[in-house]
Amino acid sequence: MLNAQIKKEFRTNGRVTFALDSRFVVEQGITVLFGPSGSGKTTILRSIAGIVVPDEGRIELGDRVYFDSATGTNVPIQRRRIGFVFQDYLLFPHLTAAQNVAYGIGSATPKGRHDRAIELLDLLGIAYASDRRPHQLSGGEQQRVALARALGSDPAILLLDEPLAALDAATRLRLLGEIVDLQRKSKIPFLYVTHSSADAVQAGDSALILDAGRIVQEGKPAEVLGAPRDSAVS
Repeated sequence: MLNAQIKKEFRTNGRVTFALDSRFVVEQGITVLFGPSGSGKTTILRSIAGIVVPDEGRIELGDRVYFDSATGTNVPIQRRRIGFVFQDYLLFPHLTAAQNVAYGIGSATPKGRHDRAIELLDLLGIAYASDRRPHQLSGGEQQRVALARALGSDPAILLLDEPLAALDAATRLRLLGEIVDLQRKSKIPFLYVTHSSADAVQAGDSALILDAGRIVQEGKPAEVLGAPRDSAVS
């Protein structure tokens, strides 16, 4: 279980341009972060991953504290055991699919990393493309490789920042189902950012609705999106 309290201000020329102030809990399953652009969804993911350092707060996963402003704790990114799938996937263009996945696998021999990479690609139904480079893959295939690479680090939680945004509707629908299946197999919590209410209802076990840096509603996706109490939900 992830417990997070995050406060972060962004300033331009000394003036506060955005302030995030959120407190939430992520259980098992898929928790959807939903809200308009600029509401703080990506900042939350980046704070959990350690890319953004909060001004105040505490972030803990299970019995491990990643960040605590009160004690000065700030665990480095590479030691957080967090998988992150970005919207544009960020695959290495000069590496094959298998090499991209193997890059994130630690503490193993080269053969062990390769074998584990193939295993993960097979889990996502894309082992056939293990020797292809990113420019030889479709958008959906690239997304699967990015998911496999994120899982290669044996994460304790997986963060997904609009990973389906650039895909066509049919591919989105198919891969969203695969993400749900992947969460059930991996048995780790997923925190999933989306602008799509349909994606939120189909994939989410729970939803956190953000607006202007604050969580304004939470609950089952179908319930909060079907009976919104805030304009950010509609």
